[in-house]
Amino acid sequence: MYIKSNDLFATSRPESIYDSVPRPIVIADNLLTPDNMGAMIRLSDNIGASEMVFLGTEPTHSLGRVRKCAASSRDNIKWYFTEETDLRKIVPANKRIVAIETATNATNIYETALPVDAAFVVGNESRGIREEILSQCDMVVYIPIPGPTRSLNVSHAASVALFEWLRQHYK
Repeated sequence: MYIKSNDLFATSRPESIYDSVPRPIVIADNLLTPDNMGAMIRLSDNIGASEMVFLGTEPTHSLGRVRKCAASSRDNIKWYFTEETDLRKIVPANKRIVAIETATNATNIYETALPVDAAFVVGNESRGIREEILSQCDMVVYIPIPGPTRSLNVSHAASVALFEWLRQHYK
């Protein structure tokens, strides 16, 4: 029998994870597509992140589309654009910065213990995370993709990583 998600989660209280685990920060490096930006805001709200940070210039011509794609999440979570490139000015020193990227030093996300207190970084839709940002990350993980298309949409990759983090730390 179908049950509305709010009714199901009212009794299971998945948000109780944040009674003992710090909320993650989600960072996206130079996203170009308003739909992806909105999806990232929604995902960050879904996972219970403390904030969603977009590195790069604010797209004033398409902010309406970003807000529309984020739906009600646009009012539930702090999200903003910044041209800051020093991640430690954005991410507190106690958080480990985890890049979700295909890189030579990346480890398989399913074989990697993700830090409890984390900030996750995803990259641009076509070029990934800029090297100047990637070099500031404490660890880099990749998502193994068995199908013939070996890349994921940025919000899909972030979803896989954030919910793997949740799986590892949800008690």
